[in-house]
Amino acid sequence: MKAKLFIVALLSFGLANTAMAAENLKEMFAQGSLKGEISLMNFTRDFKNGTKDNQDTALGGAFYYRTDSFKGISLGLAVGTTNGIGDYEDKGTYYGLTAPPDHANVTRLQEYYLQAHYFDTTIKVGAQEVNTPFLNIHPIRMIHRSYRGLSVVNKSVKDLTLMGYYLKDNLGWVDEEFVSFTDDVYIAGAAYKLPVEAVNTKVQAWYFTMPDSFNQTYFKVDFSKKMADYVLHAAPTFFTQKSQGDELDGELDTYQYGFNAGVSAFGFDLTGFYAKTGDDSIRDPWGYGKIIIQQVVNSGDSLSGDRSDEDAYALRLSYDFSKVGVKGLDAYVFYALYDAPASTINETDFSVQYAFSGALEGLSARARYAIVDKDSGQEDLDDIRLYLTYKFAFDGK
Repeated sequence: MKAKLFIVALLSFGLANTAMAAENLKEMFAQGSLKGEISLMNFTRDFKNGTKDNQDTALGGAFYYRTDSFKGISLGLAVGTTNGIGDYEDKGTYYGLTAPPDHANVTRLQEYYLQAHYFDTTIKVGAQEVNTPFLNIHPIRMIHRSYRGLSVVNKSVKDLTLMGYYLKDNLGWVDEEFVSFTDDVYIAGAAYKLPVEAVNTKVQAWYFTMPDSFNQTYFKVDFSKKMADYVLHAAPTFFTQKSQGDELDGELDTYQYGFNAGVSAFGFDLTGFYAKTGDDSIRDPWGYGKIIIQQVVNSGDSLSGDRSDEDAYALRLSYDFSKVGVKGLDAYVFYALYDAPASTINETDFSVQYAFSGALEGLSARARYAIVDKDSGQEDLDDIRLYLTYKFAFDGK
């Protein structure tokens, strides 16, 4: 309770002053910024062969406060919460919306860090949200994932970003306290936008290692080219995973390669995907780097069973309805076939989203529906997710 009162007091204090620059410690806090989102979500997973269905409705969100910079130093603090609504005792917990096994509420400190910015370099120490191909906030539940450690980001060279991370602990969607990784995590990455006018090109390369567990490499190139009313785009990707040291998480030696490629025109975007997975399923409990990512199934993902030696194919068609005068409305249909020796999975996703404007700017609504069909005796399911979200931001300057 004391922690919650402290958070509320600090957030309120951060909005109390509108001076232009932090020239002392008082102004550092008074000129801080606040952003956040409040969401109402209902998630249902309907199993077809007798497994208890999962369902939860929850109200919650997250609030992020950051002080202004004083002599290059700033502080950040965030709190996240998810709170179940309704009686679902006869349903299983929808993991990530409330905490298992009994649909428990969660309120926690999401971030608390000290940040220094000098010579185009930002150093952040403490609990923080991180976005890399291997560790990601996974913004698909009520509260984002978070990590604890050190991050360094340098942008001294135009269009080049260099990144380094040392992380010890992580927060899952509904963890109340940070949980240690099996081993310390070290990540190095670089992203560069090539100075080429003919084709927009961005290259990224990453290395991830847990010395007594496994390591990963990751390479991706994003291309896009505008031709009259059309935009052509493609993104080949290749990454590897291999166990090492004491192999605390078991033996692993695999890879995934593939691409997405498509064309955008007149509000439509048609994108095709292909992904090939190696001799083991992909181990990716915190990341977002797989080539095909759907509502339920991802290419080569070990969470979907044995996906070794998998070939995956997908096609997504999206449309932006602002092209016919309905600003803020967009939708897509996304089909994928995951073909592995152990089993074949088909998933079809439908999504429609509307972002309000005018007096309701910041408010959005979304509905998602996934149909998952599996063979080899695995259970088919339908997955429905409904979102109502309001995002806001205030700057004390």
